[in-house]
Amino acid sequence: MPSKSNRVEGRRRRGEEKEGLEFTLEKVMRGSNREDKFELIIKLDPKRYERKTIDGEVGYLDTHTNTFIPEDALKLIFDEMIKQPIQGVGNDGKSRKDLYSSIVESQARVKKMLKDGLRFDSVITPSEKYLASHINMKLDVIVLYADIVDSTAMSMSLPADRLANLIKIFMQEMSYIIAAYHGYVLKYAGDCVIAFFPVGRDAGEACARVVNCARAMLNITRYAINQVLKEYGYPELKIKIGIDLGENQIVRLGGTLDLLGYTMSITAKIVELAKPWQIVIGKWVYDALAEEFKRSFKELRLRRDIWNYRDSREGKYYNLYTLKERKLEPRIRLI
Repeated sequence: MPSKSNRVEGRRRRGEEKEGLEFTLEKVMRGSNREDKFELIIKLDPKRYERKTIDGEVGYLDTHTNTFIPEDALKLIFDEMIKQPIQGVGNDGKSRKDLYSSIVESQARVKKMLKDGLRFDSVITPSEKYLASHINMKLDVIVLYADIVDSTAMSMSLPADRLANLIKIFMQEMSYIIAAYHGYVLKYAGDCVIAFFPVGRDAGEACARVVNCARAMLNITRYAINQVLKEYGYPELKIKIGIDLGENQIVRLGGTLDLLGYTMSITAKIVELAKPWQIVIGKWVYDALAEEFKRSFKELRLRRDIWNYRDSREGKYYNLYTLKERKLEPRIRLI
């Protein structure tokens, strides 16, 4: 039978291990006339996670996926999961509300693509069937442009096959996210993915879902795609996203179905104004969001010689808004 001192020491060590697998997130909830602060205690499963220091960086080893997650990265993941319903599509085609799982699966897909070549999976929702069922109709949709920044400069420094790999990886991973958020890939235009999301009965819910889709795109690019690209000697990607809401008509141009309308045109202009890692939305999207969600945005102040577009409904100056930036950029990597 262990001595009393050994039992005490054993309890002390187990207590330290338990403490090492817990951390606290401080959150603020704002109402119309009050502000409440509270703490969330995050407890990791000791059967799955081990606290480790790798290359001088303190974090957690996920023994199920052999993934090392720095401590600040894990806090950011949980923070993002609390702020928004991060979704992803698993290899089994099922929807998941788990940013961490989406990052790990995206990393695995990108590694496989770089080793074995690109293959688009059937989980990516095709747009042709939806468009064909609404041919020649006018529909309210939310349009999203996700664009790679400085792809022209990359084309001057990378061989054509490596540049093609970068663009294919970007397009496939963005397509997975679009499908997870119930959107449709309209087309791939050079280094840009163009998607649309039917508005349905609740424009506010639809706009929030598309903004969350854009946030997931930034997170997957930063923490999944770029981590693998660095391992394989590729340059990291930087992306920017533009979003707007409005009426568009579904038409057939030659043998291709497409969307035509003011919203398509103005969203292309919006994404041009966005900076790397920025999400910029039009006023109609902003107006549809709930008040709590609006606080995540700030108005984009632009000179009139740079942006002077008008509201197609009322002819007024069309304001743009950008999601407030997050500065923390931790790493998550498979080992």
